[in-house]
Amino acid sequence: MKNAVRLALLAGLLCLVLAGCQNPNALQMDLRQGYGDKLKLLHLNANDSENLQLMEDFGDVIRSGEALEKDISLFAYYPDYQLELSQWEDGQSLTVLIDLNGDCVDFIYPGPTPEPDNTVYRSQVTAQEFLALVNHVYE
Repeated sequence: MKNAVRLALLAGLLCLVLAGCQNPNALQMDLRQGYGDKLKLLHLNANDSENLQLMEDFGDVIRSGEALEKDISLFAYYPDYQLELSQWEDGQSLTVLIDLNGDCVDFIYPGPTPEPDNTVYRSQVTAQEFLALVNHVYE
C-alpha cells in the first residue's frame, strides 16, 4: 500500500515536471534559409538572457521596418530567409520573409498578415548588420 502511494505521488510529480518541459518558454524563434521548409539555420528559445537579447535584436529588424512604395511583384521571388517568432509581442506568431537587397533588408508578411495589404517593408537594420547578427549566434 505504501509503495502504491509513493508510486502515485512520484508519477504525479513526474507529470508536473514534464508538463513544464513541454514548452519551457513561450517565446521562440526560427530562422530558415529561403522560404517554406528549407534548411533551419537557427532555433532559439528564450531560456536565458543571451538568447532573449538575440531574439529582441532579430525583432528589431522587423520593428524598425518602414513601408516602401514598391510593388509586391518586385519583391524577390526566392527570399533569402524566413523568420518566425512565436508568442511575439501580442502573443501571436509572426512570420516574415526577408530579402537582403544590396545593403538593405526588405521583408514582407506572407499569407494571413497583420497588415491589410501585401506591403514591402525596409528595415533600418542594414544587410551587413543582419548577417552579423546571424553569424553572432554561431560564435
